[in-house]
Amino acid sequence: MDEDINKVLDQISAQRFKEFIKFLELTPIGMAAFLKISTDHMYSLRKGRRSISDSIAESLAIKLGITEADVYNSNFKLRKTEEGIEYMKDFINSNSHNPNYFVNLKNEKSLTFKIRTILVENGFFNSEKRVKQVVEELAKLHIKATSEKATKSLLYLDETGYLTYQKKPFIKKDGTESKLSVNHYLEP
Repeated sequence: MDEDINKVLDQISAQRFKEFIKFLELTPIGMAAFLKISTDHMYSLRKGRRSISDSIAESLAIKLGITEADVYNSNFKLRKTEEGIEYMKDFINSNSHNPNYFVNLKNEKSLTFKIRTILVENGFFNSEKRVKQVVEELAKLHIKATSEKATKSLLYLDETGYLTYQKKPFIKKDGTESKLSVNHYLEP
């Protein structure tokens, strides 16, 4: 029973952690840099395999000018504070050379933005997907995309930490493996 309670708490923590990422307009790897934690640790927090620890809560509280209790309280609406604004300005200035850390809201019409907000954020990549499956899913949503453009967007999402991919042999219609390898994308 304790295990079930811990899973629920980890999922609540993951949801809260995602709220911080969205509020700060950072990519997952940007959030890892912001908190000075490994990307593996960040993915564990984001996926609910770990809960927000006291040290991460303290770090967020200090950097955002809120209390540690506010970090854990999912009813607390995140808001900008003077301390938070100053810290973010410093973080942006010292990391401006790395655009992969920041969500660029100017690209709301881009295919990458649509894949991230419509598919990635809603769990489409919880299981492995090939480019063809992504294009088909987008078509169901009345979003036109070629395989080439989808691949470019998916690779960018891999670069920015939203997805990972593995090369796997292409399976022919008759069920046999081809010598050709294709990318299989998955949320980390």
